[in-house]
Amino acid sequence: MGLKEVFCEAKACDKCYPGKDIYVPLPDSKNSDDKADIIFINERPGRIGTGESGYVSFDNNDPSAIFFKECFEHAGLDRSNVFITNACLCHPNFEGYTDTAPKVSEMKNCHYWLEKQLEIAQPKLIVTVGRVALESTLRYFGCWSTRSKNKFLDVVGKSITATSSVVYPLSHTSRLGRVNRSSELQKKDWARISGILNEIESSII
Repeated sequence: MGLKEVFCEAKACDKCYPGKDIYVPLPDSKNSDDKADIIFINERPGRIGTGESGYVSFDNNDPSAIFFKECFEHAGLDRSNVFITNACLCHPNFEGYTDTAPKVSEMKNCHYWLEKQLEIAQPKLIVTVGRVALESTLRYFGCWSTRSKNKFLDVVGKSITATSSVVYPLSHTSRLGRVNRSSELQKKDWARISGILNEIESSII
């Protein structure tokens, strides 16, 4: 099974919204569909970017994706060796829904799909983009309680090693995320990713 198949299966999920339609965009085919050294975890798909393209991709035409791509290119990463996903793979697709952050129950329900993705990709490094992605990831690893009292910006750009894979938190690439942490600082955070991966690989050898 490849990573794309996980998303295809998730289209039939009814844990959070039984009896209602959900929208699950597919992963970007330009990224890895198998093992990946780095998994990027965002919050959840938005209706604008993924709704138009059908893919979880930083080639989407929305502010978060555009700045994500800018940071990614600044970091000099290999696109074929990464996988981009979301803490919640879907957003509700019924009348009256507006983009909102996932509830804790949604994060926990989607850990079923996160586990499948991690089993396939076997990442050396998990990069979370935004507070929600970090919370979901640390909840998955069972160590959120040790971080819940910390302010999010206090842990941004600092590796977390209390998990089976190293977790590296980044600020969200949305306009609001750049208000809370400037574009310049965010790019500096991204520039550290290659070095962190090199350190992980050196420790494995």
